[in-house]
Order: sequence, then structure tokens, then C-alpha cells
Amino acid sequence: MTHIILSQKGVAGLITLDRPQALNAMTIEMVTQMSEALLAWDADDSIHHVIITSSSPRAFCAGGDVRQAVGIIAENPQKGAVPYFDAEYGFDRILARFQKPVIALVDGVVMGGGFGVARLADIMVVSSTIKMAMPETAIGLFPDVGASLFLRRAPLAAALMMGMTGAVIGAGDAMAWRLADYHCDAETFAALQDDLCKTQTKDEVTACLAGYQSAPPEPHFASQIDDITAIFGTGTPTQIAEKAKRHADKGGEASWAAALAQKCPTSIALFWHMMTHERVPSSYEEAICRDYYLACKMTARPDFVEGVRAVLIEKDNAPNWHPATLLDIDHKMLADLFDFTSMPPLPEVCFTPKTIEVN
Repeated sequence: MTHIILSQKGVAGLITLDRPQALNAMTIEMVTQMSEALLAWDADDSIHHVIITSSSPRAFCAGGDVRQAVGIIAENPQKGAVPYFDAEYGFDRILARFQKPVIALVDGVVMGGGFGVARLADIMVVSSTIKMAMPETAIGLFPDVGASLFLRRAPLAAALMMGMTGAVIGAGDAMAWRLADYHCDAETFAALQDDLCKTQTKDEVTACLAGYQSAPPEPHFASQIDDITAIFGTGTPTQIAEKAKRHADKGGEASWAAALAQKCPTSIALFWHMMTHERVPSSYEEAICRDYYLACKMTARPDFVEGVRAVLIEKDNAPNWHPATLLDIDHKMLADLFDFTSMPPLPEVCFTPKTIEVN
């Protein structure tokens, strides 16, 4: 079973994620099939635009299947998770390069690599049911798939808050921070998809979406932007964690301090360094290629396997991080993570676009 449904309706190519029991977590097989579809549709004049959606309102996509990545590491520790990332980031790069409009209809859980896929789309439509996050610091990874660019749609302090803590936001925050483009009622998604399949020009797509647009719920975190700026706007990760704890001790938002104390110190520091000290990528493709290098390095460290064990497999939520605290991380360690000397680049796709069988 591939867990991807491909179809064509009118002038639209439809990619429907269909692995509801795993919140549409993407396997190698799934991203390979989507890559093949995009390459075929790019050359198909009957396809004007592509719509990516889910078969279940429970989740758009919870991200990459990190359990599969851990299994690949176990089979060949020397090679690590590289085969998984070759496929996942290869798909992400194809999506970033895709010349025809892509529309993501996002309901339910949208996290990690799923958030990346939705945001690499030209237009991201969300419902009020979304649970949106970049939660990778919980498993020894980092917010990837171009997050160093798309999270910058929000104020930098808010981007740091989301990436360092893995905070889950709703549609109100997503719209307030321009992380999504449109908000539509969840019960209208089916009709919206049908009408989008009838549109043939950019103006028609815009008019269609405007006709379905509705007011999002009130934001939660965006209303705390002054506190977020005071805590995350300046300082090192250790200083940010200290400010978050003082804020919580005074009765403020407690989730930030808890996350910064519990999640992977290296992951937290890496994302902070990437957003504050590294050059901003000039394109999503450049960001994805850098993320590929970092992902290969981070999954070669013990924290990734340990994080997946603690959070997703044994679920004891008691990971043993190395280093154990933010205080144990120094500049040289971060500099080494961003040194990609002699690392092979993300491979180009190694299969030929073929005729896609659609349902």
C-alpha cells in the first residue's frame, strides 16, 4: 500500500495523503510517488495546478516517518538515515522547483515535514481545526524543510519561539503571523476543492478562495507578542531559557520554560544559531539543501534515535540527551554542525518521470 491517492479532476492534479492511522506521516515510498507525480504533471499540459490534501480531517500530515528513518539507521548504522533523507528532501526540492501553482488544503495536524510541504505550496489554506507546529527539538532533530525561511513570515522572536519550543499554534496564530494564506471553514473544504478544480487562471483561483474565506479564530500566542519578543528576541539559548523560566514563575506562559528545559539542547541551540547567526537562504531550494546536510549530521548523533525512542516508541518522555543541557553546548560544537566540507550534495532524482496512473 502506497498511502498516496493520485487523481486528475478538471485541470487539477490531486495528491491525497492517505495514511490516516499514522497521521499521514510520510514514508520513502510516499515521497517517491509524489515526486514521480510532480515530475509527470510538470510536463503534462492538461494539468494547470496541483492540490495537495488529506483523506482524513484528523491530519494533513504529521511530518516524515521518523520511525522508518530510525529503522534504516538500525539496518546500516554506517550509512545512517541518508537514504531516507535522499528521498524526503529530494521530494521537497522538486516541490520547491515546481513551476505550476500548488495549493495545500490543510485540516487537522500539520507538523514538521507536513508543515514544510504545506508551506512549500504556493497557497496554504487552513481550517480552524489545525494543530500546527515544528516539533523536531523533541526528538533530536531541528525545524527543517525550509523552516528557516517560512517561519520568518512571522516576527523573528515568534519564529524562534515556535522552532525552539515546538509550540503548537492554531489557525488564529497562523493567519496573524502569515504562516497560512487563507482560512476557510473545515466543512467547506470538499466544495472548495471541487471548485478549485474548475479554475484555469490565477485570477480565478484567487476569486474562488476569496469566496470561501472566513474569519479565523482569535490567536493565542500572537496576542503575547510583547512577552515573546522580550524572551526570545535577544540573548543566547541559555539566557532565553532563563528568561522563560522567570516569566513562568511570575504566572506567565509556562509551556516555553518547560519545553526549553526538556527538549534536546543541541536541537534548540542549532535552530537558534541557524536563525540568528547563519546567512538567510536565498531560496527554498537553498534552504532545503542546507537542511539536508544538517539532517544527515543530526541523525548521526545519538540524540535522534534516543528522542524517537522516548517520544514515539517507548513513550516514556524521558530522553537522555548528550550534551544534557544548553550550558554544555559551545560555539565550536555548533560551528562543526554547520561545516559541510566533503559532504556529498543532495542527489538529483534517480528515476525517470513516467505516466502516472490516476484514479
